[in-house]
Amino acid sequence: MAAFAAVSFAEGITFGAWLRALAAPVASDGKDTITAAGNSWGYGARTARINVSAVAPDGNAGFNMGVYNDVSMNLSAGDEANLWVKPIDIVKVSYGKYDNNTLRGDFCYGSWNWLRPTSSWIAEDEGLLMSGNGGTGLMAEITPMEELYVQVMLPITTNQVKAADTYKNLRAGFAYTVPGLVKVKGQYIGQGKGKASDEEIADAEDALADAFADWLADPSTDTYEALEAATADLAATDGNSNCALEAEVDVLAVEGLTAGVGFRYNVVKDGKDFQADAMKIALGVAYQVMPEFKVSASGAFFTNYDSKVNPRFQAGVGVDYDLGDGLAANADVRYLSPVKYDGEKADNTDHIAFSVGVTKSVSSNGYIGVAFQGQTNSGTFANNVIEGKPNDDGEMKNFTWAVPVALSVWF
Repeated sequence: MAAFAAVSFAEGITFGAWLRALAAPVASDGKDTITAAGNSWGYGARTARINVSAVAPDGNAGFNMGVYNDVSMNLSAGDEANLWVKPIDIVKVSYGKYDNNTLRGDFCYGSWNWLRPTSSWIAEDEGLLMSGNGGTGLMAEITPMEELYVQVMLPITTNQVKAADTYKNLRAGFAYTVPGLVKVKGQYIGQGKGKASDEEIADAEDALADAFADWLADPSTDTYEALEAATADLAATDGNSNCALEAEVDVLAVEGLTAGVGFRYNVVKDGKDFQADAMKIALGVAYQVMPEFKVSASGAFFTNYDSKVNPRFQAGVGVDYDLGDGLAANADVRYLSPVKYDGEKADNTDHIAFSVGVTKSVSSNGYIGVAFQGQTNSGTFANNVIEGKPNDDGEMKNFTWAVPVALSVWF
């Protein structure tokens, strides 16, 4: 998401906001012509928001929070609610709920800023190369030198939890920059959940087997998401010290070039018959060909523990062009490879999505835009803002599309 500006309200207290909503006067779910509206990421349409940050005059204490309002007039908490202090200059200690993306590796372009074609990728543009920290707990951020950043979080919540189980979910990471050359990042994310009863483990194994069978019989987005959820539920019962290991390397040596490669491996002690996307290798490259023209490309490769479930990959390419006078054009194409089990391709599980859009700056704090977006095989946009429907034979083969009007403001 774009960063937002902050406006000082009183000494040490700032208010800020960033918003984007999209409304499609005409669209298609593959069966009917419809209208639809939502955020780029789905889940309603956030049309009002306030983020509050406070910093002491000496810069050594503060807090962050947010309040969001949906067009349905449901008020919700924001992404952050934490307070922090700096007992010494190189150490920041905080507690609360975070949206801390200091270590996150993003590669966003094209349709990411419209109605996102969520059927046409496995890993999103945000966090494509490395995950951010959206957890709750006690965090320490240490900067012993300008080039080195270290982050450690222990997920202590208001629930009473056995200390051993809490420590199984500790996460820690670092970023080291060699100025003008390269930036290297690494991260450990604990995923152990504590031992369940034999009956609970057996139930979780049965649920996973059922979800796997459903997915093979009908390999759709819904059954795949159910399979991922069942996999996570089983991992949460096994009592092992499961974790994810991540690494990222960004190239800084070439002017006009943004390039990075990311790696993730989900470690499960003793293994499982199936775990969705056990390993990910991702790549992102963007080049500013000239001041007004940029080309971006990204991709990711995924494997699973079950050797019968073939690897999958996603890929995309996009262009941005500054037309002048506040006008800008962008376009992209995304592709997700099909599901294959034992070498046999499952029908309708690959997707191609594309977008072509134009935006116009309004004032210094907003823009308006319009785009045309399409997606194959009954693809879904923005987590069911537009949900692809089957044809009369029940097959997910339809073409879905939308003409969204985007409004964005920041303060």
